[in-house]
Amino acid sequence: AVVGDSHKANDVRRGLQPLVELAIALNCVVLGITHFSKGSMGRDPIERVMGSQAFGALARVVIVAAKDSSNDEGSPPRRFIARAKSNIGPDGGGFDYAMDQIDLTEHPGVNATVVKWQGAINGSARDVLGAVEAENNDVSDKTERDDAKAFLVSVLSEGAVAVKTIKNDAQGAGYSWRTIERAKKEAGIQAKKKGVKDGWSWELKQAF
Repeated sequence: AVVGDSHKANDVRRGLQPLVELAIALNCVVLGITHFSKGSMGRDPIERVMGSQAFGALARVVIVAAKDSSNDEGSPPRRFIARAKSNIGPDGGGFDYAMDQIDLTEHPGVNATVVKWQGAINGSARDVLGAVEAENNDVSDKTERDDAKAFLVSVLSEGAVAVKTIKNDAQGAGYSWRTIERAKKEAGIQAKKKGVKDGWSWELKQAF
């Protein structure tokens, strides 16, 4: 985790520098996985990385992955990966692929997920994303709230968090506050205030 504000470039660069130095010392690759910010459709993929743009700027290579959920019912969704940025080679281009379940021949009764590569993709990551997201643009508000609920559960998983902090994180992730408030009600999240001088905080209801 980045110490400080993950939406500020200086904090992100300062926080990741020890990791960069460790990778150089060990001659290894560091892999980071994140999501796109909500409501960022159509923008350059590097600008869509959640948090500060320093995450994408610091990386040597940025690869984006997406799934086209608009396929006919019963058909496996189209998936793809594409290069959004590369400091060590050309940008753009990628591959279509599918996920499949197979039986392991050496271990009867054991299934595993495998990647089946379909073919090469030409064009920029932005163009490929745009084509897929245009087809998926009919995602319902319910799906948006489901995503927001998962976001809130993740944020509150370790205990109560100040509403001000939640607002900042939600904004950075691209959620509207209206969607967050609706998700809060559906997730049964409680609002509490410890004292007159303390602000409001949210926390997950405890299961007994």
